[in-house]
Amino acid sequence: MKTNYEEVRKENTPPHVKLCTLSGNSEVGRNCSFIEDRQNIIVIDAGLSFPEQELFGIDYLIPNLEYLSKNKHKVRAIFITHGHLDHIGALPFILPLLGYPKVYAGSFASELIKQKLKEYKILDKTRLIVVKRNTEIQIGRMKVTFIGVTHSIPHAFSIFVETLAGNIFFSGDFKIDETPANEQQTDYQKLRSLQGRIDLALIESTNSSSAGKSTSETEVSETIEELLRSASGRVIVASFASQVSRLYVVSKTASKLDKKVLLLGRSLKDAFRIAKELKYIDLPESLFITHNDLSKYPDNKIVILCTGSQGEQFGALSLLSKGENRFVKIKAGDRVILSSSEIPGNEYKIGRMTDRLVKLGVELITNKLDTVHATGHGLQEDVKTMFEMIRPKNIMPIHGTLTMRYFNKRNFIGWGMKSDSIHLTDDGQVWEVSKNLIRRGKAIQSKPVMIDAMGISDLGEVVLRDREVLAEYGMICMVINLSHKTKKIIGRIRFASRGFIYMNKSEELLKEIENEIYSVHNGWLEDSRKNNKLEINKFKEALSKHISKFLYKKTKREPLIMIVII
Repeated sequence: MKTNYEEVRKENTPPHVKLCTLSGNSEVGRNCSFIEDRQNIIVIDAGLSFPEQELFGIDYLIPNLEYLSKNKHKVRAIFITHGHLDHIGALPFILPLLGYPKVYAGSFASELIKQKLKEYKILDKTRLIVVKRNTEIQIGRMKVTFIGVTHSIPHAFSIFVETLAGNIFFSGDFKIDETPANEQQTDYQKLRSLQGRIDLALIESTNSSSAGKSTSETEVSETIEELLRSASGRVIVASFASQVSRLYVVSKTASKLDKKVLLLGRSLKDAFRIAKELKYIDLPESLFITHNDLSKYPDNKIVILCTGSQGEQFGALSLLSKGENRFVKIKAGDRVILSSSEIPGNEYKIGRMTDRLVKLGVELITNKLDTVHATGHGLQEDVKTMFEMIRPKNIMPIHGTLTMRYFNKRNFIGWGMKSDSIHLTDDGQVWEVSKNLIRRGKAIQSKPVMIDAMGISDLGEVVLRDREVLAEYGMICMVINLSHKTKKIIGRIRFASRGFIYMNKSEELLKEIENEIYSVHNGWLEDSRKNNKLEINKFKEALSKHISKFLYKKTKREPLIMIVII
């Protein structure tokens, strides 16, 4: 491979390659970028994000594929930095639309991807290639190298892409941890070897406003051991299923203290299974018990490891807090440890869940009280260490909101980088990259694609707006019977309401609405006779506008209005 690459470098060098930061630059999630030369396109990561509350009925958001779909004949491969959903979650939707290009990923990410692709019944169509540290892949005139880094999931990588026009580095998600609990350290030597060779480095910005250095997993393990040792009752530890190092630390510590471990949550059990198959963790089977075994051991000998630290509706801890697990119930005196950070946007759900737990009499411990979590994203000193190791010519902060990336830019300036060598990008922004120039090009469509229970959703803005109105103000339906010949109203107007008014106590308001309907109807009939043309749709449109204004004036609310003409 190396010989081939050196041979193609002798050809005429094109003026630039295109880099597109397709998504992941307006939020934390939905990470996806691609590089394009004359013959080929390679994609870096294919993540999803979870929608804000106002996108009712939408499960996920994935990158916009309009440009890539039009150019799918050039898309050769998708390279994955690690196995979190914000980097792999869009693959089941992206792969069919792009003609199933090859996917390159580490062994742990590959197993997680396989699991997802099985669910969508496309695993047999996918070419999934497992990579290791320092694996090199040749795609036409581009060479891709995987460089091992420490994150919060096994087999995480930075990716270095060499092209004839210039070299581009993707940091991926990383932290600097000299004493990781159960994984390899970052490949510092390989990163230092890139000094002077990187024309543009894309570096994550998640914790750009957090001073200091990230906590080591070893420090977390020491705290967890003390919390497990001193507990007089059961200990319930909630964490992310993908945070295998943490799961390993808790389980190993429980084994050391002669305690038993119960796993709750399908994704957590899957993560354990994959980690065991890959020999990432080695723990005796006798350590683990089922819910049927709980009564066989005293409470102070039981550790329950579960998902749901973000207050997810169907997360294991959330179900426990609501008493909805059929086999395991919270007991007063249980020590509950939230071994995770609060993802922005989840604060309310987490707060509701912890309120329920406290009411049940648990002892609640979070990272605000003790060191029970270590972020997988480097703080300022971690990012500075990465910067000093690779010394790129240009930097592009990615992976985060504009504010996060802005603070990252300020950090780099403080560390000696020139301001005009730091480029703030946007979703869908295309850049022309060469050894001597980084230039902003024409942006492409980047509006997120919505995924609902049926797959890629074609819901328009009108439907989403209707759902929002229904959720906030409810709806009122008016059923009006018109004479086929005269178009006069026959019989009583019937009403139905959901989430707007209580019908039995709103007779006066309904009578007023009825009078307004007759008024609009009489006006419509009069206009129709003048124009010698009866148009039911015009009546419905005029009535909807009039009733909407009337109801807002009377109630200061704007329910969804449905008009049924019989």
